[in-house]
Amino acid sequence: MSTQYNELSGRSVERLRALTDGVFAIAMTLLVLDLRLPESRANDDHELWSQLIGLGP
Repeated sequence: MSTQYNELSGRSVERLRALTDGVFAIAMTLLVLDLRLPESRANDDHELWSQLIGLGP
């Protein structure tokens, strides 16, 4: 083999970009799956929805 590995793999960063996108997607999914809503009472539901609506555009 006269061609070095770095010459073959170093020309395109698409594989590295795809790998980092995949790692980022997995990490964000794990973070989102860990979200929990606080225990709510009857009055807190209305307050929660009014705050969520306030965050909207």
